[in-house]
Amino acid sequence: MARRVPDNGTASRPGRPVTGMDDELDAVMLIWQVSDLHSEQTYLRMTETVNRFSARLAAQGISTFTTVTPEQAAGFVLAPLADGRTPEVHTQHARRTAVRTLYKTLRRVGYDVGDPTLDLVLAPRGLRVARPLTADEVTLCRASAQAMPGRGGWMRATAWALGEAGAVSSEITAVRVGDLNDPDHPQSVQLPGTRRLRARRADLTPWANQVLAHRVALLRRVGRADAATLLAYGGATPPGGAKAQATVCNALRDVLNSAGLAGEPDVRPSSLRHWVGRTAFDAGAPIQDVARLLGHRSLDATAEDVALDWDQEADNR
Repeated sequence: MARRVPDNGTASRPGRPVTGMDDELDAVMLIWQVSDLHSEQTYLRMTETVNRFSARLAAQGISTFTTVTPEQAAGFVLAPLADGRTPEVHTQHARRTAVRTLYKTLRRVGYDVGDPTLDLVLAPRGLRVARPLTADEVTLCRASAQAMPGRGGWMRATAWALGEAGAVSSEITAVRVGDLNDPDHPQSVQLPGTRRLRARRADLTPWANQVLAHRVALLRRVGRADAATLLAYGGATPPGGAKAQATVCNALRDVLNSAGLAGEPDVRPSSLRHWVGRTAFDAGAPIQDVARLLGHRSLDATAEDVALDWDQEADNR
């Protein structure tokens, strides 16, 4: 799916007056089509879910997303399946994530709306301390990071973009402009490694390409885009240290909080890195390749991060 990103990295408001839910949906779909928030698969899945949400609202006589109540939103998230069965927990989470992304985007294009799912608490997806995020949740977090105002917002988005490359918090604090393969059009980044992780070159997602290029442009405007400039950390303590790591962890947690995910008992800042590994594994990468991607020296550590059950995997062979 070909996509065009606005030059200034922000979305314009819809150019016609709002007349109802159809116009609101058109404005959202335009932003989703021209941005790199979604992968194509996530875009199609989330679009289908949002269209089902709007169809349900229309059947209830609701003509605009601005009047949806928490009870109506919860009714959609928890609605039985076509065969009458209660939806699985992962389906409930996917529905809620799609609705939250819809409302994030509506606010981005200028509509005065709240999030009717803000107080909707669902059962956790699993028992892990930090499960991998889903692709839909990553899309929601990207939209949330871009919606944060000012310099602090771009620092959080930059930290999130580097996290999408599989960097841990201490690595994120230490990444410099010169670690990008091309500061103006970055496609990969050199991660420094830690005592536990190997140094490695990691590919950037298309969304991260956009965010990091914009971050470099902002630094260049103030004369600070030399190769040694840190990208996501500007504190007084040295990068890589405990205070620097805490700053980045807080930045990632702020994004999760803005996305409404911080209250999930099995979601942590490390859930982003776990998503990186799980995505590669689900795409067919051998566990050894996933270990190299994450910098692990142990396959067991990789399996833990990507929520791999060795016994179940053996049964599937």
